[in-house]
Amino acid sequence: MTFEAVIFDADETIFNNQGIHIIVTRRVLASQELSEDLVEQVHSKWDEFYFSEQSRVVEEAGFCIDRENAARSLVLALKEFGKEISLEEAEKYWEFMREEYSKRSKPYPDAIRLINYLEKKGIRMAIVSNGDTEIIHKRLKNAGIEHHFEFVIAPCNEFPLTKPDMKIFHESLSKLKITAEKTVFVGDNPSSDVMGANRVGMFSVLIDRYGVNSELEGLQIPNLKISSFEEMKSIFEK
Repeated sequence: MTFEAVIFDADETIFNNQGIHIIVTRRVLASQELSEDLVEQVHSKWDEFYFSEQSRVVEEAGFCIDRENAARSLVLALKEFGKEISLEEAEKYWEFMREEYSKRSKPYPDAIRLINYLEKKGIRMAIVSNGDTEIIHKRLKNAGIEHHFEFVIAPCNEFPLTKPDMKIFHESLSKLKITAEKTVFVGDNPSSDVMGANRVGMFSVLIDRYGVNSELEGLQIPNLKISSFEEMKSIFEK
């Protein structure tokens, strides 16, 4: 099979976000007069609520907006440590988080190399993410790679879909005017990225940079699992 397009996830696929959430969590702790010794615990609890709330909201509404979910999950996380804040206050931390991501989140070097490689091969590229569209565009522009991607799809009120909903994958194929069999989808999340791609018949690639996805089953199992984008080039050289 000759592939004609690659659709990327954004966070921890193209962009390295390591450490940014900890910076934001420290800001939260300082302003809420909580000990910095709690940073790992609060960060972990915030992450836990983020994903559980995302699943709950997607099940109820069909999609989840990242800004609202991040704020809502922070309210729940801080409550575990005896701090009550409003959703409006939590959204102010989201604004700080957005600034930090826009400023600090950079593409992985191997992602840049793969993007340039695909461009030379004439492979079309796009992004489908569950993140914030504005942050994604800012980071692409800052990195000087925005022009490589035909479009970015992410959940919003105008586009109420969240991975792994098959509709978001079908929408990307419709925009590309291409079949699933000729499309590669690459992401770091077995449940949202790989499962969604497998459901519609795309060639699924799981990038597992830190070796955290060892036990996969069913539709979470990708066609190809890699730890670096250098390993992905082989599927375009057959």
